[in-house]
Amino acid sequence: ATFYKRVVELSPQNVEGYVGLGASYDRLRRFDLSDRVYASLYTLSGGTAQYYNNVGYSQMLRGNLKDAMSNFRQAQKLAPDNAVIANNMQLVAQAAATARI
Repeated sequence: ATFYKRVVELSPQNVEGYVGLGASYDRLRRFDLSDRVYASLYTLSGGTAQYYNNVGYSQMLRGNLKDAMSNFRQAQKLAPDNAVIANNMQLVAQAAATARI
């Protein structure tokens, strides 16, 4: 997270820096910080497939499967052939099926 934080500080228009910083905070389970980063990312780049995929993944890590799937569906509309998005959707579907058992 430190590296990406430095990138964002030095280059505040660097979309990839925000993507990496948000993902880093998600891995640390610092969702309060990742939410702020994703809000900044949306302001900077808009609702891209990458944005919705990353927000969806963040929601999945939190156990918010419905919100995760909603974001993944939005990402898939924007990038229908993206294998990462398709795999994330499959992960959520499997988690939801397991939760129902």
